[in-house]
Amino acid sequence: MDANGSPPMIRLRGVAVHNLKEVDLDLPHRRLIAFCGVSGSGKTSLALDTLYTEGQRRYVESFSTYTRQFLEQLDKPAAESIEGIPPSVAVTRKHVSRSSRATVGSATQVNEHLQLLFARLGEVICYDCGERVERDSAESAANELLSLPAGTRLMLGFKSLRGKERNAEEWLADLAALGYRRCILAGKTEEITPELAARLSELKELEVVIDRVTVQAGDGTRLRDSLENALEAGRGAAIAWIETGDPVQLLSIDDRTWTKRRYSNVLRCERCNIQYPDVEPQLLNYNNPLGACKACEGFGNIIDVDMQRVVPDAEKSLRDGAIAPWNTPAYSHELDELLALAPKHGIPVDVPFRELNDEHLRLIREGVPEKKFGGLNGFFSWLERRKYKMHIRVFLSRWRSYYPCPTCGGARLKPEALAVRIAGWNIAEAMAMRVSEALAWLRGLMLTDWQRQVGQLLVDQVTARLGYLERVGVGHLAIDRSLRTLSGGEAQRVSLTAALGSNLTGMLYVLDEPSAGLHPADLPRLVEAVRSLRERGNTVALVEHEPSLIQAAEHVVEMGPGAGEFGGKVIFQGSPVAMLDDPESRTGEWIAGRRIGTEKKTRRPTTHGWLKLVGARGNNLQNVTAEFPLGLLCVVTGVSGAGKSTLVQQTLFPAVAQKLRMESDRPADFDDLIGAGQVEDALRVDQSPIGRTPRSNPVTYVKAFDPIRTLFAETTEAKARSFKAGHFSFNAEEGRCEACQGDGYKQIDMRFMADVYIKCPECHGARYRREVLEVKYRGLSIADVLNLSVREAFNFFRGHKKVLARLKCLIDVGLDYLRLGQPANTLSGGESQRLKLANYVSAARKGRTLFVLDEPTTGLHFSDVMQLIECFESLVAMGHSLIVVEHNLQMMRAADYIIDLGPGPAEMGGQIVAVGTPEEVARNPASVTGQYLAEELARVATDSDD
Repeated sequence: MDANGSPPMIRLRGVAVHNLKEVDLDLPHRRLIAFCGVSGSGKTSLALDTLYTEGQRRYVESFSTYTRQFLEQLDKPAAESIEGIPPSVAVTRKHVSRSSRATVGSATQVNEHLQLLFARLGEVICYDCGERVERDSAESAANELLSLPAGTRLMLGFKSLRGKERNAEEWLADLAALGYRRCILAGKTEEITPELAARLSELKELEVVIDRVTVQAGDGTRLRDSLENALEAGRGAAIAWIETGDPVQLLSIDDRTWTKRRYSNVLRCERCNIQYPDVEPQLLNYNNPLGACKACEGFGNIIDVDMQRVVPDAEKSLRDGAIAPWNTPAYSHELDELLALAPKHGIPVDVPFRELNDEHLRLIREGVPEKKFGGLNGFFSWLERRKYKMHIRVFLSRWRSYYPCPTCGGARLKPEALAVRIAGWNIAEAMAMRVSEALAWLRGLMLTDWQRQVGQLLVDQVTARLGYLERVGVGHLAIDRSLRTLSGGEAQRVSLTAALGSNLTGMLYVLDEPSAGLHPADLPRLVEAVRSLRERGNTVALVEHEPSLIQAAEHVVEMGPGAGEFGGKVIFQGSPVAMLDDPESRTGEWIAGRRIGTEKKTRRPTTHGWLKLVGARGNNLQNVTAEFPLGLLCVVTGVSGAGKSTLVQQTLFPAVAQKLRMESDRPADFDDLIGAGQVEDALRVDQSPIGRTPRSNPVTYVKAFDPIRTLFAETTEAKARSFKAGHFSFNAEEGRCEACQGDGYKQIDMRFMADVYIKCPECHGARYRREVLEVKYRGLSIADVLNLSVREAFNFFRGHKKVLARLKCLIDVGLDYLRLGQPANTLSGGESQRLKLANYVSAARKGRTLFVLDEPTTGLHFSDVMQLIECFESLVAMGHSLIVVEHNLQMMRAADYIIDLGPGPAEMGGQIVAVGTPEEVARNPASVTGQYLAEELARVATDSDD
């Protein structure tokens, strides 16, 4: 036992989770441990589904009995014994919030720290006049007045409001009853008497004088007392009249020149008559009604009709159907009404829509009410009133897009919240900064002694968390960037920053491929960040394929030797250096250079046409004109944040989709797209999950389940029981387990932790009723079939061409190790992407297709990358075009053409640095990617010679 009473090692005995074959393993505490191996070999089963799950389960068991009744019992991993496991934290890409309210700042608690910082140090600047708004006390007001020259005459008072229910006589009587004797009226000091009522009949407010004093050095008692009375009588606001000889002053009372100063113990701009609420963190939080903009409710944008969607092709005329929603049979009468009214109102119906003038467009939008034609505005208002119907909501969503809120300009907050500033910046402007910019701003803040005393700790906390973000390679992200717009790798590194900022010790951190989405140039900073976790006294376990992280580990565990049923064993355990020399280690062979894969000797020529994107300027793109060759494998690369996703995913693909009349997002700003006519179809394959619940799985996604259910329905036993194909669907009431509704798992709401899934206690994960499971095909039930790997199922269903054709596509993209019924929420981003690719290939579409892929090598071992490259080569051989956003050097080496963006991230990027074959890019001195690619090509050439 160590000093804490726990075993000095994490001891695993007989672990049989998923495909693990009763693994026995001892892992050192407080070390950086890397789990590697081919995809499907059991790395994740060991690291996440065993180490993390058991650590989480034991942590929950440490709660009180009362607390545990709300959390339910978590399943134990299948193992004989697990000893020495510390409390665990997992950092993965699977639980990223899809809400537009979830941002980089909210995920890392930077938002909360900034809100508190602005609440403590911020000053209120009136949003109308720009003057500072301060809260005064009797003490501060007295100190200011006592600084005037001795002998200065003062009058102190307040503004009295008449009120709606009182007449002038009652008003004056109330003031007299309270002891007030003087007021200022029409530039004169008047006695408060009933005779004054006639002159007050039209007035709503009156300045009342409480006291008249003379400034005397060292004696401020009477002055403070009078100011306190004035603040109380004036409901927080007092007035001081200061006699002055300044001829510029326009205020005259009793033929003397006075200066008027207002004091308030509330945040109120007297000049603009605007009162501000107390500055609290809630006021600066767009998720709180106290601070959220009322128009957009804190979302920062509103949804409205998008004319680019309503009129997708402005070259069409009205008669030819330029207005897309009126081309449908259900609403074609709207177009008929417009065509009938057009001659009378001079609207041309046979010219391109883009040639219509402003008056024509106004009539089309606003309609002709006297003719009972509501136009587009009336049409969409009519739909809005009927959106309680699902089909109306779906139809309406096709023609609308998000726009920045016109009230707050996308800042999400009320004007009162935006009035709080530090060094001239409000909190929305601070959150709109990139991480690197915010760091520089905070480090350069000039704080007063008081501000430093109150806020230095908060400043240190924010800069520490922002520093972690920069260290893990996402310094180019804006703090208010929505999590759902991040790549899988960026989202995971944001989660890693939350772990780094927690300052916990004695924990087990399980990181699932933290290098995903990182350029080779960004990896050293990630290695440093991961090591800092271990240096705090934590145990850090990485599931990783990246050589630099594996070699940075202190202990390596390699699983294998194959995937699925061919894996699940520990084939190596020891130091990274020892792994390079171990003949059993497949990973060691690749890192040591004993295996290099197939070297591409020739590149396909760029003679099959081009897609030319002109003037792309979304996000940080600097008016880029990019040419993408067709008919080959084109890789778009560059450092993290250089603009790759903006160029390809957010601009090129939506622009192509628009040309092909496909449903797609609105493209980022660009000028023109040339060459789209050479493409017959387009498919974007990103890392978004195919499903978020256990109900979605590979066999249903590639549509192989229908013929399988038909086979079961045709068995003798099924016919005897009158079972149809629907009985073998876990989505149908006829055959599914009612306890879990066919999920096989139950979702447990962990309240303050991530939700977890446990096996259904009724069917034990089988998904079906007992009588359905009694029907066998070739000795296996439908649940047994779903538990087969793709490779096993391919052999099992021999002779059934429909099933085999679907499964063959999964094998071709390297997913032969997946279980047919593996829940979609357990798939990695790379696996989801390849599953989508397999689904497209299995659909047997024809024509020249443009494939756009986002880091398809995520989660792949070197051997699996080679298999994926072969799949890409076969697609290109069929005449398709592939544009791949990628950092993987193996994929770059296999490319026919590379477009490298940079030279840096964010505003330092957004330009095309190098284009050409891998060899040409490697020779370009301006390309950071080229430097690493040159090393890779040289290594491959050396190993080939050997």
